[in-house]
Amino acid sequence: MTAEPLLRVTDLVVGYGATKVLKGVSLEVRRGEAVAVLGANGAGKSTLMKVISGLVAPWEGTVWFDGADVTGVPAEERAGLGIALVPEGRGIFTTLSIEENLLIGSTSLRGRLSRARLRRHNDEVLDRVYGTFPVLAERRADKGSNLSGGQQQMLAIGRALMADPKLLVLDEPCLGLAPKMGNEVYKVLRTLREQGQSLIVVEESSRRALDFVDRACCLKLGEKVLDGDAEEMRADELLIEAYFGLKGAESP
Repeated sequence: MTAEPLLRVTDLVVGYGATKVLKGVSLEVRRGEAVAVLGANGAGKSTLMKVISGLVAPWEGTVWFDGADVTGVPAEERAGLGIALVPEGRGIFTTLSIEENLLIGSTSLRGRLSRARLRRHNDEVLDRVYGTFPVLAERRADKGSNLSGGQQQMLAIGRALMADPKLLVLDEPCLGLAPKMGNEVYKVLRTLREQGQSLIVVEESSRRALDFVDRACCLKLGEKVLDGDAEEMRADELLIEAYFGLKGAESP
């Protein structure tokens, strides 16, 4: 018997005003799996991630997470259930310290843990995050505004990990970063995956994502036009680029 996927979105129809952005999109993520959502700018990738994290309500369709229908569950509660979003553009608080930014990531747990347990949780997860991102540990009292773009992306990922998520959703994690720093981000993601973390990665760059994930799907103008094993898609990368306008990552 096939295990129930961690995440299953079915026949999502989503829009803003009178404009339909997603047109019947379905997606599954199994436990411990990494899945890429690929597509050119305007394909609907970020909207799909906002629906999964609860920031946007679908017109039609359902979102199941960890065996429960969460379609109507608001974003703050969905975060407490184990979905953590690393948004496009990072969204860090530049006037707060690195450690203050990180601690904001665990606020979704306040209703579920006592103060003492939350304090212990924060201490334990901070140690793990600082172990993963030593530069953040070295600069924990520094302001977020003093970090480079790559370091801010590390901070955004670390903040999401503070909630100890079952599913980590990353929207364009390498946007605006130099290729070398983008490779550093993916090195961290590989470590998380080896630790059993389930992930969704949204990318315009097909090559870097397909080298990392187990499965991938391609969106084009709000519709899913391709879905399958990442290794098979890598073999058809020229086809993907020709038909869907996706470009491979530059070499470092």
